[in-house]
Amino acid sequence: MAKNELLSTSITLSIDNGSSHVKSIYDDLEQSFLFPSVVAQPFGERFQLIDSGEPLDFLDVQLTSPAIGSEQYRHVYVGNLAIGDEGIVHEIVGDKAAQKKAQRPETMVTLLTAAAYAVAAKHANEIRRGKKRIKALVNLGTGLPISEVTKFRSEFADKITSGVHSVTFVTTPVFKGVTVELEFSLPNDIGIDDVSGVYDIEAHSKSRLSHKGFGIADVGGVDMDIAFFRPGLDLDQRHSTGTKIYLNDALESIRSEVNSQGEELIASTAELTQMLVNKEYEIFAEGKVVFDMTPLVNRHMRILAEKVLKLARNSWKHVRYAGEFWFIGGGAIVLQPWIEKLNAELGLPIRFDAVEHSQFRNARGTFLLLDHALKHGGEAAAGFEPEPAGSESGAGEGNGSGTP
Repeated sequence: MAKNELLSTSITLSIDNGSSHVKSIYDDLEQSFLFPSVVAQPFGERFQLIDSGEPLDFLDVQLTSPAIGSEQYRHVYVGNLAIGDEGIVHEIVGDKAAQKKAQRPETMVTLLTAAAYAVAAKHANEIRRGKKRIKALVNLGTGLPISEVTKFRSEFADKITSGVHSVTFVTTPVFKGVTVELEFSLPNDIGIDDVSGVYDIEAHSKSRLSHKGFGIADVGGVDMDIAFFRPGLDLDQRHSTGTKIYLNDALESIRSEVNSQGEELIASTAELTQMLVNKEYEIFAEGKVVFDMTPLVNRHMRILAEKVLKLARNSWKHVRYAGEFWFIGGGAIVLQPWIEKLNAELGLPIRFDAVEHSQFRNARGTFLLLDHALKHGGEAAAGFEPEPAGSESGAGEGNGSGTP
């Protein structure tokens, strides 16, 4: 096949557009990636010293899409490349966080970029041999917060399935000059963030949830979705709810206070999120600690943990059948030490998902549901009963607060 001929392909893709990070899985549960949910409109010329590196760290893309009307999003840096850029940088904080996920341009920008990256990664060998044009039919699974699903599901689905979207990698190593044309189908429609994560816990954890009544909160950078399930994984639509907690704004306050020392020690809230997940509270410069964030982080995170726990308890107290309550998501990883400390006095049956899986639960659960729909002709998600998948490390039984 000639190098300039179009390569046609298909891909099964799950995307969780988080406010801090975008998580994605394609074709197989083991093929996953994530990047910060940061978009920058480049300023001036980007100097690329060497034409090598991991493509995921250098997502420089041009977008042509019926879902993106503004010219300012035609050429963007995405993810790690956007962090600290001198151009106009968009993080999901402040006014952006107040917007609906379904309506933010950044949601479509990161979704299309993730899809194009997944397709290019799948065909990296062909690209290395000179292939420059790929057309992909994408069987996509993705979701919206509980608070948006009813009102914005159709609008969001229409944006995604509205014709052909084109993504060209500009200076991205390995994929430089490659154009990916994307056409989407939504075999499972638009899912519900938080709810999908339950299916992955059920399928891959030591603890089976299907025989229990329980609540679960997906704590994100902006939203917190709270869902309740009766035994049999029967979603309780009456008591399930969603609210905004603005974790990213609290992180931005911490970042601003740290950077007020006179140096930009932390480039983005996404970078700070990873530091907190890894419990890296000390900031080094020239081999010396120049700032210890511990008191600052404790102050902000305790306030937010009190808010999150109060919201969870206010919902939980009205649900008599829910014998335990789970926290999942990237925000849960960040807030876990402070929620655990508060719960030490309360003694509530609170469970935290395993750190190594918590951030990807929604993406993994969405992938399982998508794969099930493709294999069973689009059966409703309610008919999905995941089979246990061995003894993969994950959430399990625990007593009281803490990681099971």
